[in-house]
Amino acid sequence: MSLVRTLRSAMMRRYADPSRRDAQRVLAEQKRQQQGRPHEVLYFHQVDDPYSQLAVQALTALLARYDIELTPKLVARPTPIAIHEQRLWDQWATRECAAIAPFYGLQFTAMTATPELLALARRVLLAGGDACTFAERTQQVSVALRENSRAALAAIAATLTLPTEAASERCLEENFQLRHQLGHYLGAMFYYEGEWYWGIDRLHYLEARLDALGTRRINAPAGHSVARQRSTPAPVSTSQRLKVEFFPSLRSPYTHLSYERVATLCQRYPVDLILRPVLPMMMRGVKADRRKGVYILQDTQREAETLGIAFGNIWDPFGKPILRAYSLFPWARDQGKGFEYLHAYSQAVWGERVNAWSLTGLRQIVERAGLDWIEALKHLDNRDWESEMETNVQDMIAAGSWGVPTLRLPATEHAPEFTVWGQDRIWLIEEEIIRRLSGAAARI
Repeated sequence: MSLVRTLRSAMMRRYADPSRRDAQRVLAEQKRQQQGRPHEVLYFHQVDDPYSQLAVQALTALLARYDIELTPKLVARPTPIAIHEQRLWDQWATRECAAIAPFYGLQFTAMTATPELLALARRVLLAGGDACTFAERTQQVSVALRENSRAALAAIAATLTLPTEAASERCLEENFQLRHQLGHYLGAMFYYEGEWYWGIDRLHYLEARLDALGTRRINAPAGHSVARQRSTPAPVSTSQRLKVEFFPSLRSPYTHLSYERVATLCQRYPVDLILRPVLPMMMRGVKADRRKGVYILQDTQREAETLGIAFGNIWDPFGKPILRAYSLFPWARDQGKGFEYLHAYSQAVWGERVNAWSLTGLRQIVERAGLDWIEALKHLDNRDWESEMETNVQDMIAAGSWGVPTLRLPATEHAPEFTVWGQDRIWLIEEEIIRRLSGAAARI
């Protein structure tokens, strides 16, 4: 097991290495120039994917800013192994996109289109045209699908020469296989010379890369193609405190990026943090695609660089080290150091290559959290925490999320339960905190 972990950790470090990424970018650009190719960006669109419904609204602005060749690639579905229960994913994506769209000035409405209508929509979008035409037509199609209007979609189709159903299916499968070969599994994905950028959340990284290559058009509009606007908070009430439940996992790279901002959230607002750690998904029997693992590591590295968080010098704690780590959590929490302990552990295994299975490594983590090692040994390797962790998992799933980090504001007399999933949605839980506290201030 130690050899397997050593090799796996080495591979994870390699995938997360920014110097490797930067070298690959240089080589890709040299090859592109040698072959005389344009700056081609592939965009993989799925008509019934909520994130694609948002991403496609950025295409026109992206083309106005950059001298690129944008090539749309229509896909019909995500890679199944990369999605944990398609029904839950669809429900979550719809709810999340409805929540974030207003902050980006984008339009979003849940779709209830029939399979037959979706099939016609795909044929319409495969009818040809340049990227600008695709962007315009896709938004027209999205409106028809949101209204579940066959008449509106048929009116668009009547102006086009549609591919046959068989030809459409062949094209969709070819695009599915291309995305798979290039290393991804979702819709709303942008691909440029070896790297993936997910939807409106990661489009700014693609734009930064294109800027570095000098592709921004002369007199192009300033700023990014899509930008999030913060709401203007009303006066915040200090007469009430909110509870925020935080569901982290010690084997989650994205959770690693969340600790400092969650701590800041609790310092900035009258918030009481309730720690509810869970076992990693793969230790709960959820299968993972290798492509998903690689993308997460590379995406986490980009985010870590932006946030100024150490990441990439990895020692993978999967398996028994996680169980050992959690055996100390209830005791650490009882000492008022639960958050510090989880954060220290995360820093050690994701940023400093500390062997957290060894007593030496674990002692370093415990003492960094401000805890006594001799006392810690009295609690090491007990199994008293397991039922609590299982309850945490079930409550997280009941809230609509199955991954980490998840943050939840419980329901109150004046507001329903509010749950976000992902370190890149901490801003959204903050917006809800502001809204709730501002509402309380208005009632006083």
